[in-house]
Amino acid sequence: MEKTKNKKPSSILILSIGIVAVTFIVGTIFIYIPFINKDKSLRNQILYERDRNLLLGNIRALGKHLEVYKKRIPESRGISSFLSEVSDIATREQIDIASIKPDVPEENNLYTKLSVILDTVSSYDQLGKFLSRIEASKDFMRIESINIKRLDSDGESDEHREKFRPFDVKSHIVISTVVLKE
Repeated sequence: MEKTKNKKPSSILILSIGIVAVTFIVGTIFIYIPFINKDKSLRNQILYERDRNLLLGNIRALGKHLEVYKKRIPESRGISSFLSEVSDIATREQIDIASIKPDVPEENNLYTKLSVILDTVSSYDQLGKFLSRIEASKDFMRIESINIKRLDSDGESDEHREKFRPFDVKSHIVISTVVLKE
């Protein structure tokens, strides 16, 4: 009789282990694995949305910066008004303009780049203030190139000796700006 009692608990034990194993397998296949896959999918979607929101925030910030800068770019301005503005700044800084002439405009899709070529005579201080005013102008203006030469380094100091000091400079400056197309 003892043998039959041992079989019943062992068959109940085997049956219990079988039910636990089947429950574990069913739970793993139908609950755990889909949950893990869904969790990975949600994590990827959260990361994607976070990156997307960061990019949208950057785009909005750049848009605001662009609006500020766009106000500084004139929509329709000719080379004559640009020449006049550069000449006015030079006059305010007491720069002696030997020559001023427009360069060939460069056409692009959205804007036109205008350039002015100046030959000037001034002191270093006057030249520095002039360049500073050009770069700090409310409209975008840029010094494209500049060549500076002391007046007393070439033979011209005798011609200009009465008007200029020995360390005054001649400069060849190219200044540019952009105007939006209408």
